[in-house]
Amino acid sequence: MSRSNAPIAAALLPKTSRAMLVDALQRPVVASQFPAHAVTLVLSVRLLAGSIAAKRDPLVDLSQRLNSFTAARAVLDFSQACSRAWPENAMVSRPCCHALTPDETVFAQMAEAARGGDRQAFAAVLDGLVRRERHERLYEITSHAVAELSAADPTI
Repeated sequence: MSRSNAPIAAALLPKTSRAMLVDALQRPVVASQFPAHAVTLVLSVRLLAGSIAAKRDPLVDLSQRLNSFTAARAVLDFSQACSRAWPENAMVSRPCCHALTPDETVFAQMAEAARGGDRQAFAAVLDGLVRRERHERLYEITSHAVAELSAADPTI
């Protein structure tokens, strides 16, 4: 196999920019960087994953936690749609963890864009991760999940 002689993008950056890039990559993304509706969606997906791992009915657990069956169903639909669209299994942390995994960061960004009705920002979040023909369906499901979570708790 021959290796390309194409320059590595980081090698083209000035040393200060390279250092800033490395610094940013080493700093974890934390939940407090996102609005409440995005964090609620991420935490709901975490709880869903925990219920499934414990071999309990995730709809029952999430319905009790969110005080809404429709919000729980919307989160389950969101997680299933992401599971089908993602190139590999999504990684989620435990509910107590303040740092977000890269997948959870994408979920939070999806929720932000969907709540704002910004389809272009939503597509930009998924670009290169999920095939374009899946963006519209994910947008609709994410919008629905965020709306149901907001209806279940008007404070978010």
